[in-house]
Amino acid sequence: MPVFEFQATTEQQAIIDAPLKSLAVVACPGSGKTATAVRRVAEVRRRLEVAGSRGHIALLSFSNIAVDTFRDEYRQLRGRDGDSDNVVIQTVDSFLTTFILRPHGSRAMNCPRTPYLALGTEPFLSNFRFGDAKNPIGLDELAFDLENGKVAVHRRFKNGGAQRLDAALTKTAKQKVAALAATGAYTYGAGRIWALVLLKNEPRIAKALALRFPHILVDEAQDIGPFEGALLDGLSAAGSTISLVGDFHQSIYSFNFATGEYLRNFTSRADVLKLPLTQNRRSVESIVKAANLLAGTDSTHFRTLPARLTGTYFWRYDLKALPEFMSSWVSALDAAGYAIEEAAVLCRGSSLLAKLSNESSQIGKSAVKHFATAAIEREQSSDISKVLEHCAKGVLTIVSNLPNSFISDVKNMRGDADVKTLRRLMWPLIRTPATGIPRATLAARTSWLTELKKNLHEWLTLVEQETTFRREPTWNNRVTAAELPKKGPLIAVDIGQHDWSSLRCGTVHSAKGEGIPAVMYLTSKSDIDALVAGTGDEEGRIGFVAVTRGRDLLVVAIPSGTSDETISKLKASGFIESGPAQLAAVAAAAGAPA
Repeated sequence: MPVFEFQATTEQQAIIDAPLKSLAVVACPGSGKTATAVRRVAEVRRRLEVAGSRGHIALLSFSNIAVDTFRDEYRQLRGRDGDSDNVVIQTVDSFLTTFILRPHGSRAMNCPRTPYLALGTEPFLSNFRFGDAKNPIGLDELAFDLENGKVAVHRRFKNGGAQRLDAALTKTAKQKVAALAATGAYTYGAGRIWALVLLKNEPRIAKALALRFPHILVDEAQDIGPFEGALLDGLSAAGSTISLVGDFHQSIYSFNFATGEYLRNFTSRADVLKLPLTQNRRSVESIVKAANLLAGTDSTHFRTLPARLTGTYFWRYDLKALPEFMSSWVSALDAAGYAIEEAAVLCRGSSLLAKLSNESSQIGKSAVKHFATAAIEREQSSDISKVLEHCAKGVLTIVSNLPNSFISDVKNMRGDADVKTLRRLMWPLIRTPATGIPRATLAARTSWLTELKKNLHEWLTLVEQETTFRREPTWNNRVTAAELPKKGPLIAVDIGQHDWSSLRCGTVHSAKGEGIPAVMYLTSKSDIDALVAGTGDEEGRIGFVAVTRGRDLLVVAIPSGTSDETISKLKASGFIESGPAQLAAVAAAAGAPA
């Protein structure tokens, strides 16, 4: 909410005005924790100024969206950016990279250069695969846990789930991670290991960080995993005052071994002041009641009902008629007075989502796969940084002798003069379809591919004129029609051919932290069974997060064969059985615009 609209509740004001000690804020969904956290940080900053302290405050979260929101609200509140106010607002990853790994990580990693993140798609990573020759394990597939202070290694599978490696493979995995580190690279999971190793080996670094950041506040603290927790414990022991804000019921990242346990244990510490946020200021009363019944909580609602139709419903659907079902959702939204831009369809995972969009599928092979994805992302007005990353992956397949850190260098505007020049040359490749990556609306196997080859040939000539890099001798063989749509444009593979083309379809995880006016949670049998079972396990918590994204209208779509027992549990949780026609009729009776 805009700064001038903020009126603190009694609970929020207690947090803002609390003593300068560790806080554990357990917040229900939609409780205004972003606005509260920013004001708490601003108040701590004010008190430090009065005391003459030059110490910084770190406000950390786990998503870029949350960080951007924090930065915008802090700027409105204080009239200046956090950076100019001794307040660092970053993701946890960015904080570890900026203050630990980049300046100091080379010593722990035994490498001769500034460390960088390997995204997992770089070709050179194939040199570090190990295990069965027919099914080798890549370093990007590894996930790490801490058990009694020792690193346990798991292999994460693309279709979900993970398996702990046996002793022999664990030993090999650690050797490969160390070998990769010696080149200067680390994977997402391994970066946390090296940060922890550094702080343990060099306590002076932890002490210096604690002096620089006497106060650290972590948002979405239920997502703190074992390594982040150990790092926070190290900073706390060195002198930083740690405060956490989170919700046990929204812990949905167990694939990173974040179970909410760190927040739970932190909350029970004798030296920590526990403060609640129990008023949901996001959702209408019916959604808040349903969430309470699912999670066994007692949050209160704040909002008055808007003029248009609201409510908490469930619809039955037939998987074979999913496109028609999506069309009926759009029609019902229109009848109830919701613009399509105000709505979203959320899925537990990629299997159902893949039936709605191209989000989890691939188009094309080799270089074409990356350039085609860049084209589709660009046409759908995606985050330009994603388009740049896909383009960089394509460039990596057609330009020779690029550094192993090329993708990381491009994303973070680093590298030598040649890399920086190449990055500059990539922008017209992205932004000018006539001479770069063609529009995704062209026929994929004919016009689009022909123009791509022509444009890349001319672009590679320019690269060779302005840098020392050269095209791969076989680059043309990597720009083929293999696995492109046989008919029609690239975008046809996506949802653009339907009357719900602009409807947002994504995973529950992708909507974390958001409030969306109209939400459909599209479930499978296991999803709906988990939802009505409550938040005792992660599958139920994922359903809870989906439910609590809704602001005004919530529809849980259940398979047509759902059992009577499950339906009874849904009704007991406050959901009303309905359907597209019934919803439209209710909206019409209520006087919603048609």
